[in-house]
Amino acid sequence: MTLAKRMTLKITALVAALVLVAASAAWGLLAARTSVRIALDEYVELRMILNLEEHLMVARGMLDTETTPAAANAELSAAMSELQNFIGFQDQQHRDIAPHEDEEDRYLETFETDVRKVMALLATQSGASDLAEALAGLEAAQVQLKHLATEMDETIASSQVESSRTLRLTLIALALVSFAMVVATVLVNIALYRSVVIPIRRLRDTAKSIASGRFNERLPLTSDDEFGQLARDFNQMALELDDLYRDLELRVREKSRELVRSERLAGVGYLAAGVAHEINNPLNIISGHAELTLRRFRKVDSGPNTQATEQALRIIRDESFRCKEIIEKLLSLSSGGDVERERVSLDQIVDDVATMLASLKQYRGRKVRVEFDPGSNVLGNETELRQVVLNLAINALEAVEPDVGEVSFQGRRYNSTIELVVSDNGQGMTPDVREHVFDPFYTQRSASKKRGLGLGLSITHAIVESHGGRITAQSDGPTRGSCFTVELPAFQEEKDKT
Repeated sequence: MTLAKRMTLKITALVAALVLVAASAAWGLLAARTSVRIALDEYVELRMILNLEEHLMVARGMLDTETTPAAANAELSAAMSELQNFIGFQDQQHRDIAPHEDEEDRYLETFETDVRKVMALLATQSGASDLAEALAGLEAAQVQLKHLATEMDETIASSQVESSRTLRLTLIALALVSFAMVVATVLVNIALYRSVVIPIRRLRDTAKSIASGRFNERLPLTSDDEFGQLARDFNQMALELDDLYRDLELRVREKSRELVRSERLAGVGYLAAGVAHEINNPLNIISGHAELTLRRFRKVDSGPNTQATEQALRIIRDESFRCKEIIEKLLSLSSGGDVERERVSLDQIVDDVATMLASLKQYRGRKVRVEFDPGSNVLGNETELRQVVLNLAINALEAVEPDVGEVSFQGRRYNSTIELVVSDNGQGMTPDVREHVFDPFYTQRSASKKRGLGLGLSITHAIVESHGGRITAQSDGPTRGSCFTVELPAFQEEKDKT
């Protein structure tokens, strides 16, 4: 059940309790008012009865003192007039207690009959017997009034008892309902505290934790209400923030590595620029004299000492050429300034490099496959891009074994980007190698193979970035091959202006 529904039910229960309190109070007040009204009516009627009795007593006193019948008859007429007032008052009141009202009507009817009979005897009095009968009639009428007064006293007493009982019951009901309301209010407040305050505090604490960098904090999913939905949304947000933060950390580390790589390349370039000319001159002299001496030894008759000397000179010559090649690579890192950019056919460069390498003896027995989308033209420097393709191709060919090795060049165009993918099924890379593969002087070639300086991929990375492109390395692990992806800006044909 949702929080809104639960709060609605609780508020409805409190409103129902308030209505019950009001209904109990109203019922008690109405019942007490009815009892009080009945008692007041009976008091008024009792006062009228007393007036009637007073008239009868005066009339009887007149007859006892032998006053003229006419005077006693006049008093009785006043009593009948008071009786009519009494009946008229009764007619205006509610008949709340029907048996009591019927009993009053019977007493009044008998009283009226007796008085009228006495009045008739007094009007035609002819002797003592009529007077005695009249006195008897007055006495009977007084008896009816006494019965009526007793009935009214009992009704008043009963109304008072009923009124007291109603007030007592009303107070008890109000007390019980009020107590129930207090308990319900406490329970509702506790429920609201658990369902609203505690989740808000938990949300605040978790938000503080996330704000402090602990993105793995999560809110517990304890309900399906609005706070439960909020917790799910909050956890989703925290998860996305965690992913974003991890991605940002990866990007920062990658940029830091690129910065370190760039600084290393720059340092290597400055070093190469400073010492290249000083080293090149001695190397030219050494290689020149080594070649000259080697040619002279070949003209002399061969012997054991001559062959050893010839082998030593050949090593000196080859290693001198190797040192010159290394210095040329170092100088390529220090070449600054703007390089001319033009339309370059990347697929043609790949075809040329693949054809050239396939004809070399050391790369025979390896399968080379080239697949390119038509129109794979990029904006760049052809010499530098040829060096990029050559470096990637040599690395791939040296990573695979003869007869089973396969190197693939795939070129695709995506809108304004040309993508070159160079993949092989060779020795692959570990995560650590993949992380440092573009660092200067880093290499994983085994000792059994010709060990390089680890500058080829560093130079490749620098050239690709200088062209506004991007290069990435991917491998599923050792012996599972490697894949290098190069993204370069495509050459955009200028549209004719209209």
